[in-house]
Amino acid sequence: MRQNSREVFATLLLASAAVLPTVATAEDLRPEKVTVARLDAATPRIYAVDIAINHIVDGRAYVLNPETLEMIGLIGTGFAGQFYVPKGRDEVYVATSYYPKLTRGDRSDWLEVYDTQTLELKKEIRIVSRRAQALNYRPLMQASTDGRFMFVQNATPATSVTVVDMKAGKQSGEVPNPGCYGIYPAAAKPSVFSTLCGDGTMRSFTLDAKGAKASAKASAKFFDADKDALFLHAEQDGDTLWFVSFQGVVHKVSIAGETATVEDSFALAKDVEGDWRPGGYQPMALDAKAGMLYVLMHKGGAEGSHKNPAEEIWAIDLKAKKVAGRSPTQPATTLAILPGAKPALFGVNPIDAAVIRYDIEAGGAVKETKTAKVGEAVIQLEGK
Repeated sequence: MRQNSREVFATLLLASAAVLPTVATAEDLRPEKVTVARLDAATPRIYAVDIAINHIVDGRAYVLNPETLEMIGLIGTGFAGQFYVPKGRDEVYVATSYYPKLTRGDRSDWLEVYDTQTLELKKEIRIVSRRAQALNYRPLMQASTDGRFMFVQNATPATSVTVVDMKAGKQSGEVPNPGCYGIYPAAAKPSVFSTLCGDGTMRSFTLDAKGAKASAKASAKFFDADKDALFLHAEQDGDTLWFVSFQGVVHKVSIAGETATVEDSFALAKDVEGDWRPGGYQPMALDAKAGMLYVLMHKGGAEGSHKNPAEEIWAIDLKAKKVAGRSPTQPATTLAILPGAKPALFGVNPIDAAVIRYDIEAGGAVKETKTAKVGEAVIQLEGK
């Protein structure tokens, strides 16, 4: 039946009235009171560090509830900021750069200290503007085990390490480490840190009392960067470092002595078909108490596949030097562990921009239990 013009007008009027906003009342317009909630310092959390590659001047670290993966806080990390989470201290650290006109102007670099309860800035220390503006890799910023010194990797592209005296609140020195990259502090000797070098060695530096200068000693060569390079990421247990190579060789390295020494090496995928290799940005996580190393693995590995997302997570029994469990995963390039009475693993799916929680089951198997979209380009995960 055809409607006349009066009926059509009445129908449109009723429809538009249904979507028109109601008039705001004084109660609706009352200003919201902004407050700061405090997090219990002992509450477990996951830090998901996002380089925000599409707007890199505005990086951030998302603070997540490890059970639900809900965001409970946020820390700004500036331009390609590096992120460090110490053990046993109620602080986290960011080394970052700022430009007055966002992408141009006179660069300034800072070491920032944030409170883990309020996530507020506690202190900022000016550092030399030579730090590596790189993806978030754990070895690019570390601290001495006593917390006295903070170490920041520089690259211009000449490499050196900025040393910050946290007690004095200022940069105390800059240690050249030509041909080397990454920082691995010794556990038993707070004045010593090692670095990974392109000639297949590690170089150990011993700082003077003021943190201004350092003497260096190189280890024997234990890998060939042209034939089988190492991932920069290492898992540390005291003075023991666990490295894995692009082709899947695990190296157990001690940094307790004057120089680094290799205590053991073995292949991950020995007698396993399919050319399985490790891959990703943070490709493994260590459960030191259980003696288990969890590694992100992809099938059909070849030259250049070392950043490929994982298809499986392998649990490596470090004592037996064999695969204890293999578990399927959605694509993942980062892996971290949250220690505790019941440890859990966390990964990053870079395709869906999501963080994954895995529960660890008996025998080394892991099971995905939760996935949540987080940020845009999370590279680094830290559990505390």
